[in-house]
Amino acid sequence: MISIFGFKGKRSIIMLGIALIIIFGGSLGGVMATGQREGKTGPQPTLVFADAGWDSIRLHNGIAATIIEKGYGYRTDVLTGSSPIVIKGLRQGDIDICMEAWTDNIIELYQEGIEQGEIVELAVNFDDNAQGLYVPTYVIKGDPERGIQPLAPGLKSIKDLPRYWQVFQDPDQPSQGRIYGSPPGWAADQILRTKMSTYNLDQYYDYFNPGSDTALNTSLVSAYDKGEPWVGYYWDPTWITGKYDLTLLADEPYTINQWEAGYACAFPGVKVTVAVNHQLSEKAPEVVAFLKNYKTSTKMTSELLAFMQDHDGNVEQTVEWFFANYEALWTSWVPAEVAAAVKGEGQSGPARLQAGWTKFPTGIRLNPGVFVERFISWLTAHCQAFFDWLKAGVHGLVSMIQGLFSFIPWFILVLLLFILGWRLDRWQSGLFYALMLLLIGALGLWAEMIFTLSIVLTGVLISVLLGVPLGIIMAYNNKLEALLKPLLDGAQTMPSFVYLIPAMIFFGLGTVPAVFATIIYSAPPCIRLTNLGIRGVPKTMKEAAYAFGSSRWQVLTKVELPQAVPTIMAGINQTTMSAMSMVVISSMIGAKGLGENVLIAINRTDIALGFDSGISIVFLAIIIDRITQKISKRQQRMKTGEGIRS
Repeated sequence: MISIFGFKGKRSIIMLGIALIIIFGGSLGGVMATGQREGKTGPQPTLVFADAGWDSIRLHNGIAATIIEKGYGYRTDVLTGSSPIVIKGLRQGDIDICMEAWTDNIIELYQEGIEQGEIVELAVNFDDNAQGLYVPTYVIKGDPERGIQPLAPGLKSIKDLPRYWQVFQDPDQPSQGRIYGSPPGWAADQILRTKMSTYNLDQYYDYFNPGSDTALNTSLVSAYDKGEPWVGYYWDPTWITGKYDLTLLADEPYTINQWEAGYACAFPGVKVTVAVNHQLSEKAPEVVAFLKNYKTSTKMTSELLAFMQDHDGNVEQTVEWFFANYEALWTSWVPAEVAAAVKGEGQSGPARLQAGWTKFPTGIRLNPGVFVERFISWLTAHCQAFFDWLKAGVHGLVSMIQGLFSFIPWFILVLLLFILGWRLDRWQSGLFYALMLLLIGALGLWAEMIFTLSIVLTGVLISVLLGVPLGIIMAYNNKLEALLKPLLDGAQTMPSFVYLIPAMIFFGLGTVPAVFATIIYSAPPCIRLTNLGIRGVPKTMKEAAYAFGSSRWQVLTKVELPQAVPTIMAGINQTTMSAMSMVVISSMIGAKGLGENVLIAINRTDIALGFDSGISIVFLAIIIDRITQKISKRQQRMKTGEGIRS
């Protein structure tokens, strides 16, 4: 009884302590959350910032949020999405504040919001920026320190590009050059496509859709680090324009007449505004007053972005640096008492104590990503020839498969699919598959479907060639299985977007990096189920084979593999479906096909295009899934039949 009572007493003390911590911490959190200053009563609403995906908007969000939280006592949050998505959220009231509305890149959505009174422009953040077609300066002048000779010494203007298309040769279409375009959904995308025709650049260059601004950044940085030629759309302020030596190709001076006549002149400066939802003036009038005074410059933003890049992209550290070095600027935006609160001069002892408790200490920080980044940089520097060899081989395989499907007349392909479905199951299944394929063609997406199917089949083929042998070796080696299982777990649980980053760095943008990202993501199911299938073969069958004098190879090929085929086919089915999903995601790094249309639809909020492309992907996925399942079931029936006959 003593021991039991003692245990209960200790447990009661522990529970009481936890309760006090929660209550005390909650009360302090309430003080901080309400941010009560003189004249403030009750909790303040949470204000939501727009994050359209680039560093400068995150930086301005951080600056404004710090002032709003510390100076005015509001909580803040961030909603992430592409430019059209966040502007739509701003109009609907899901987002309260957009610190960087690039008005010329989202002009229709933005202007509609202003005209309908849903969006209110409070200030111009900056308007001294530039955008257009850039090249690394070493392309024109060379770089003696890096041993780079001038590749296009006469390149000064956009009109000079036709003479140098071979310098910027497109790896997917060697008969043309490649111009990296604007991310889809931006107004600059349509402007550049029109410029291609106005300047006859479309006769010499392929306008390459990078999929996203992140992919565009990666393609430029990767080319610059390797000293390779690159030409494409870019803008400032960004950390890239602040850190790298780039040259904006000249164009005709901007005039409204030439701009309206096919954009036959330079881009005008873009007005980058601080825009808010119309309800913010009622929700937080003092915040509106502060944002009306918010104004920076391209030069200052580039300086901050360069600092952030040199400090591992740490937004918080950059914001602190801003408040320390630009005090005269930001204190002019707010009243003196707000500035004092931001500096922490009016912060109470309990508030400072609570802030210290809730914020994880900066001294305890691990950054394994730095070592991964260094390793990838080392690989890029020392193994580029190997990656180029892989790139050429994979590109050739994709082109061969795509050429084969493109060579077969569409009606023959539909007929072959009908026959395949009939032979594997029944004629109704074949007719169902054929109708779905016809619907994809009727939606005008036949060519995109062929491209998507080519990438999927290439990824699956390579995954199977690598995965089945590796799964067999794992089945024979317990130590290797113990080593690879955590790696396979990580490969399957890692967000699929992460695989796009090294693929872009090693292989650029387009088809090849999409294939490699697909392989990494889709190979684990094949490896796992091959291992499982081989290990699942009864020992008595293997022992009987050895007893009759079979060699290890004969046991594998005559006993284990035939018995494991249904399980292996199930793995191939999972690999195929994983490849299908990854190919769609790979549109973010310029992979063409149905996924590209989905990405464009998302960025443009085009419901019709999104539905047509999405339903086509569903049809293609169903066809692939059902066919691979039928093959697996047929193998299972054959295995069962052989077992009965034996």
